[in-house]
Parts: sequence; structure tokens; C-alpha cells
Amino acid sequence: MVLCRARHRIILRLLGDLPYEVVATGGAYLQPNIADTTITQMLFNNGVRAHIFVSWLHPFKEQRFVVVGEKNIISFDDVNKKLVLHHQHIDFDGEHMPAPVRGEGEEISFDQAEPLKQECRAFLAAMDSRRPPLTDGRSGVRVLKVLQAAQRSLMTNGRVTPLDNMPEGYF
Repeated sequence: MVLCRARHRIILRLLGDLPYEVVATGGAYLQPNIADTTITQMLFNNGVRAHIFVSWLHPFKEQRFVVVGEKNIISFDDVNKKLVLHHQHIDFDGEHMPAPVRGEGEEISFDQAEPLKQECRAFLAAMDSRRPPLTDGRSGVRVLKVLQAAQRSLMTNGRVTPLDNMPEGYF
């Protein structure tokens, strides 16, 4: 099954909450019952929507994370290691018709240390100092809840799966 823990974790961290519901669809092309591609959609209580597309078969090896805001868009290209703030948004004209306002993108510098290595170092530092780690067991359980809901949706042909309806004992 192709579901990406890291992308789910980033979305949950940014929004600070679990989604209200999850929908996942996919295709099993190489082996029966093992998805080679998936699209997972999440709806949060505040109206924010997120989606994740993952494919082992996709001919382009890209990992891109995009956040669309009211005034700007930010994108992270993990292959080329570029973080760009796009000064573009949507304005509404007098007839309430959406009109895109496109501006220049501004590359933002950032620490390019390997994330997994940084996370391991932070965990070791937390053990040394006896302070709670940045990513703790609760964070992992939250991601697993979302992945479990996505798996259930995937197995039921994309049925909407509310997280509050997950059977007891799953997590």
C-alpha cells in the first residue's frame, strides 16, 4: 500500500489537529490488493482540506509540498531542495468572479540538514535532557489513526471514513 507517513505527519503538525474525515482511493496494478498509487484527501473541522498523491509507478520522481493560503502560496521541492514563497492569490472582481493575481516567486533559504538525521538527534537530546521529544509517541499514534482511516477508505472503494467512527482498540 502506498500511503506516506511523513506527508501525513507534516500536515497534522501544520494544522495541529486530526482531520474530521479521510477519503482514499488508489489503484493496484502490479499486485492484487496492494495499491501502487493512492490519493488521500483529508477534511479538517476548520474547513481546511489537504490531499496527498503517492505513486510508485509515477515516471517523475518528485516530492513537492504546497500550502495554499489566502495571500500567498509556499512550495517545497524536496528533489531540488527549494523552498519558494509565491506571491500569488485570488482576487474577486466586481461580479464576484475569481481572478488569479500572479506574482514573482521568492526563494527562501533554509537549513538543508537531513530531516531524519535531525529528528534522531533531537530524540537523543530529549533522552539526555529528559525533556519530551519534538515528535513523541502521541504524534505517531495520530499519524497511524489517519493512515488507518485512509486504509479503511481505500479498502471500501473511497468511502468517506470519519475518524471519530474508528473502532475501539485500533489505537
